[in-house]
Amino acid sequence: MSDLSRLLADELALLREFVALLGSEQQALIPGDIDRLLPLAEEKTRRAAALGRIADARTKALAAAGLAASKAGMEAWLASQEPAAPSRADWAALLALAAEAKLQNEINGKLITNRMQHNRHALAVLHAAADQATLYGPDGQPHVTGSGRHLGAA
Repeated sequence: MSDLSRLLADELALLREFVALLGSEQQALIPGDIDRLLPLAEEKTRRAAALGRIADARTKALAAAGLAASKAGMEAWLASQEPAAPSRADWAALLALAAEAKLQNEINGKLITNRMQHNRHALAVLHAAADQATLYGPDGQPHVTGSGRHLGAA
């Protein structure tokens, strides 16, 4: 097995793990399971860095073979491999998984944005309610304090 074949197989295995991690992140984002998100985010960062390193190694191996450090260079290298070489299937799987990872990451980003908007709205309601806090005066009767704004008013 050549260096490029091994790197490609390793990159594919890492990308599979990364896509599974994105799925776990999505499952934590949907119900807003914050306790699960922090370790997932840390692991996602580690896996993304590992994917970057192995992709860099692949492009260096392509360059060392005298090929362009690009998709075209990879396809040129694949054209030189046996038709049944596992690298051909690995490359096709890598491209498909990369597209899936991109889509899952976009979905997770939208879930995060929605959660942040919900949290901002909840905080605005809480701040407005705090501005309308009722305190009791020395006579034991409730007295409204605050700016007099209505809930939801800016």
